[in-house]
Amino acid sequence: MRISGSQWRELDELQDWLQPKLPKEAGVQAQMLAEQISQLQIHIRQLQQRIDQQATFREAAEQLMKVPGIGKVSAWTILAEIGDITRFPSAKQFVSYCRLVPGSKDSGGKHRHKSANKDGNKYLRMAFGQAAISAYTHYKVVKTFYNKIKRRSGKPIARTVVGNQLAKGVWHMLTKDEEYKGFKGRPVRVASQAYRPQPISPAV
Repeated sequence: MRISGSQWRELDELQDWLQPKLPKEAGVQAQMLAEQISQLQIHIRQLQQRIDQQATFREAAEQLMKVPGIGKVSAWTILAEIGDITRFPSAKQFVSYCRLVPGSKDSGGKHRHKSANKDGNKYLRMAFGQAAISAYTHYKVVKTFYNKIKRRSGKPIARTVVGNQLAKGVWHMLTKDEEYKGFKGRPVRVASQAYRPQPISPAV
């Protein structure tokens, strides 16, 4: 029996659906687990409220949320992990720290991507990786760019390259105190489809 990701978001409905399908003892255990998840959700909301109360942090997060794919949690993660952006003199150094610089190799006269750098901050890589998925799901201009890279180098590299572009935009916004200027210089508009994020491992 498989429980979908969407079912976990409505715990009361999940329990009503699950209980008749389980033996009595397993049903008790399932109820206890659901109560633990519910308590964790309460704690998460409390932490979100406390973070929102930090005015400076909130203003910076709202600016970052104008970047395609970056939501509230990703914005918080990025700001917390960056610290002082001035410690990165260039966008190149910043994206390298975010582990978003694919390696390269030459073969038969062709320049190809290979596996990503394992140095730097894994949580920033995870945040920008998640943002990349949301961006190429929601924004046509990002999806077109992603598909072009994917055909040549595969999904993981394409996601990293999109994350790289998003990170560069964030660096310019924070160091120059400017608005987001578009994905690779092109304006972006949100697509009309619904989206549920896919998990990104910090070890990737």
